[in-house]
This record gives sequence, structure tokens and C-alpha cells, in this order.
Amino acid sequence: MKLGLDTESGRKVAIKIMSKNLDPETEKLVMTECEALIKLKGHDNILEILEQGKDMYESKGKSKEVSYIALELAQGGELFDYIACSGKFPEPLARYYFKQFMTGLSYVHDQGFTHRDLKPENLMLTADFTLKIADFGFAGPVDGRDGSGVCNTNLGTLNYMAPEIHLG
Repeated sequence: MKLGLDTESGRKVAIKIMSKNLDPETEKLVMTECEALIKLKGHDNILEILEQGKDMYESKGKSKEVSYIALELAQGGELFDYIACSGKFPEPLARYYFKQFMTGLSYVHDQGFTHRDLKPENLMLTADFTLKIADFGFAGPVDGRDGSGVCNTNLGTLNYMAPEIHLG
């Protein structure tokens, strides 16, 4: 991630910069994330996609063509970092974030998506401490890709997966 500046609005943004020639599996994850974020745009608890595309990127005096995704900047960082530094939250604060998390997650499901990689590292905080669900690279349809209501692929972060997934 890089910090960028929207020159039209003066707003700071987060930019994911990727090689133009991604392997097919990574390209699929990037497209999945963009499609999900576009369809989920406008909810207070979902990190907003601002732009996607290809452009020239200059680093250390060299230019190369890259793919990029410009996202709303969550200046507060990851919820994980707050938990790691402060330990458990007092109940009122935990309720505050849990309500925002459930509101955002309910919206994701109502729009027909499942996130498939929920963890504190993918819950971001804005400068005013609003929780934002991020990283929709593993998102999929709630009904499964074949419409059966089952997600057949094991995606996500091992330590955060449900026990039944580990048990097969």
C-alpha cells in the first residue's frame, strides 16, 4: 500500500499497486475485490473503492506499467494493532465496534456476498474511529459459485477459519 493524494479533491487515499502482469490467480482475486467493493460502495462500514486502473508508476528513477486500486484511507489503521497494543477492550468500546462490524457484515450479506477472510487485520479504523471492513479478495456469492449455498474452496487465514473448515 502507498499513500496517495487525489489531486482534484485534495483527499489522501490508499493505493494498492500491483505488477501489470499478474498471474491468473492473483488477477482473479484483484478482480473479485474490485467487483465486490464497487457493488458494496456507499456503506459507512465498508472501505470505499475510489478508482481502479492501469498507469505508469515511477520508483527510484524507473518507470513501469502497473495495475492499481485507489481506496479510502483508513488513517486509524488495523483493529488488530489496537488489540495487540491495548489488550481486551472495555465492554462499551467492544460493543461500539461490534455493532459497526455487524452492521457492515449484514450489508455485505444482504448484497449477496460473503467475505471469507474476516479477521482483525481486515477491520480498519478511520481517523474518527469508524470501523471499515476491508480486503474483499476472497469474497464470493453467499449462494456459492454454483448456487448450492456452499462455498467449496477453503480460502482465508488458517488461524481465523472456523473449526468445521479445518475438519473438512
